Amino acid sequence: MIHLISACAMVVTGAAAAAVPMPNPTDYVGKQVIELDVPDELTVTQLLDDGLSALACRPAPGPGPWLVDADQLAMIEALGLDHSPLIPDMAAHQRARNAQRRAARAAARGLDAFYSDYRTYDEYQTRIDQFLTDHADIATSVTLGQSHEGRDIRGVVINVDGTDKPAVLFNGCQHAREWISPPTTWYIADMLADGYGVDSRITALLDRVEVVVIPITNPDGYEYTYNAGGYRFWRKNRRDNSGSCEGVDLNRNWGADWNGGESTSTDPCSDVYVGPSSMSEPEVQALANYCLGHGDIRAQIDFHSYSQLILEPRGYTTVPPPDWDALHALGGEMAAGIQSVHGLSYTHDNPCHILYCASGTLIDWPYETYGASSFTIELRPSSGSGDGFDPPPSQILPCAEENFEAALVLIEDVAVPMTIDLPMGPPSIVHTDAETSFAVRVVERSEAPDSSTATLHYRGGAGAFSERGLTHLGGESYEASLPAFECDDSPEYYVSVASVGGTEVRYPLAAPDEVLTSEVVSELDVAFDDDGETNPGWSVSGTASDGHWNRGVPAGGGDRGDPPTDGDGSGQCWLTDNVAGNSDVDGGYSALTSPELVTPGDGWTMSYWRWFSNDYGASPNEDVMLVEWSEDGSTWSLVEQIGPTGASGGWVQTDFDLDALGMSGVESFRLRVTAEDAGSGSVVEAGFDGVQIVKMDCVDANPCPGDLDGDGTVGVDDVLLVLGAFGTNDPAGDLNGDGIVDVNDILGIVAAFGPC
Repeated sequence: MIHLISACAMVVTGAAAAAVPMPNPTDYVGKQVIELDVPDELTVTQLLDDGLSALACRPAPGPGPWLVDADQLAMIEALGLDHSPLIPDMAAHQRARNAQRRAARAAARGLDAFYSDYRTYDEYQTRIDQFLTDHADIATSVTLGQSHEGRDIRGVVINVDGTDKPAVLFNGCQHAREWISPPTTWYIADMLADGYGVDSRITALLDRVEVVVIPITNPDGYEYTYNAGGYRFWRKNRRDNSGSCEGVDLNRNWGADWNGGESTSTDPCSDVYVGPSSMSEPEVQALANYCLGHGDIRAQIDFHSYSQLILEPRGYTTVPPPDWDALHALGGEMAAGIQSVHGLSYTHDNPCHILYCASGTLIDWPYETYGASSFTIELRPSSGSGDGFDPPPSQILPCAEENFEAALVLIEDVAVPMTIDLPMGPPSIVHTDAETSFAVRVVERSEAPDSSTATLHYRGGAGAFSERGLTHLGGESYEASLPAFECDDSPEYYVSVASVGGTEVRYPLAAPDEVLTSEVVSELDVAFDDDGETNPGWSVSGTASDGHWNRGVPAGGGDRGDPPTDGDGSGQCWLTDNVAGNSDVDGGYSALTSPELVTPGDGWTMSYWRWFSNDYGASPNEDVMLVEWSEDGSTWSLVEQIGPTGASGGWVQTDFDLDALGMSGVESFRLRVTAEDAGSGSVVEAGFDGVQIVKMDCVDANPCPGDLDGDGTVGVDDVLLVLGAFGTNDPAGDLNGDGIVDVNDILGIVAAFGPC
């Protein structure tokens, strides 16, 4: 993933941070957030009628967060309802959160400054203006309309050449209190614009698709959550309902099953008030009119928070739509893209199954009105987090990063009629004396592949690509085979396939500008290879009171920084604590030390997979993970330090030249991996897997070009070998390795004729 946020990311500095409006802690004196277990719908209604504020997306029976004052808590206790504190002093919490935000702004510098804290409506307007200046060649402004109170609903259109293209739309903040939604939405615009012409995947996608980004759909409500006298947890817009209860829930006002009774209310005081009529709200009308006027919006995501979910159409019923299988598969691809960044799991399914049914939502209106593949993503944190709608600012950037991958998946689904992937990855090495085969998968999206066109394009370095057909193994499965290469080759290759309609797709998508590469090897020595499935002698030590290293299949689910899978795909790995419930390193450090690793001679390379997350908890980004080596077990030298900042999980494979680490002449050593909980209240999760120590060498199998029979002379026998294989792809006669034995191979024999 690229990370090239433009210069306009630096518009906010610490000098201006103090002037930013923030919720007033005095508005919350005497209030607290509790987890309340409500037994039935009747009790839910009673609590809402008595003025209690539910902080879940939908008040429902069962455990959930509620904001209460002392009198309301006394009433709950009189009713005998089970409850426990989540935030015992809401005023103190808001004061601490404001201080945390001011500190984040004051410390923010460089390319990520904009994402160091939540930003106001006015800051987004400045941001949009600067973005349009920075990217005037590929982006234009769009104002959908105005809100009830006259604020512009603005965004940008990214279209690299201004031609008609299918479009993908991303919008955020229908619900005012969901502050993590606007930066996640806007990050998509930043990354696409900065990546065009730099990142090959982004460039290839934007050459085919237009992207529309609207960060704040509900500007009035969003402003109200910031202002003194407002309410941090306000959900609706700010319609004047001619009474004491303002606002309409924009995400119940859409014309798909409007007022259908699923998580809706006709009471203006309700958080899920549907409005006086379908599509009545100017904010809804503005977005709807734009989409209808555009005429070619193929897909969109409506970003909300929280619970880490991908909601798929239809949201008001369990009856699946006709293309449910395709929509569900696409939701799964987006979930996998999210998980690939920081390891967090987002569940994808029909909302009725994983959240609740809801009528009149923006999952369904685009799907039912113009056939768009439309989704709602509920962002960080998980449903079990006490942070709910108010995650700390340290969560902004990692949340945006992981959901950008979901955005790319959706854009690619529109841009590319079928996908090509390598299930086992590309081969890291190819050989001098044998072909190297690898698996290819071609998946139909909007068009079916023509299997006869599946082709491997390859070359040894500069020059034209040669071609070989893929072997179709049936269904989506194919096999590609690279020829043998010489040691001084630099193999480059890609795969292409055309649809039955004639559209060509390549892997990598931007090929031949982006290609796959491998190293040529004739000899491979392995000194150590540990995939975590057994323990060849690792030991654990340290001072931690809880959360020491142990080996197993990851069990925590990835809800709070822990890895949901192992690193190398074998199944097991080493983790700091490995239990459901997100136990982590507490009260000290835990060290994982290898057995003695023998490396006779120089020239060895070490690689491993590692995971480290420290950005959850009350004091994020304070702790580090150390990887060290020692020859004698007492003096340790650093291999690498991960953290304290920028440690948001995700499996990363790294490799090191041992000689460059100072191990030249060292015949054996030990490796030590340490995860430490030094920060107050931080959550430290680490993983380690797939350790290999190898030595690769390359000696050409035949240093005499043309000597096909290996007798030390290029002669008549070699000519006869070529003639015997003429017209085939027999490597025994394919002197130049272009996949066919032809006149060029005979000419090569003639040019090299004589003793070697």
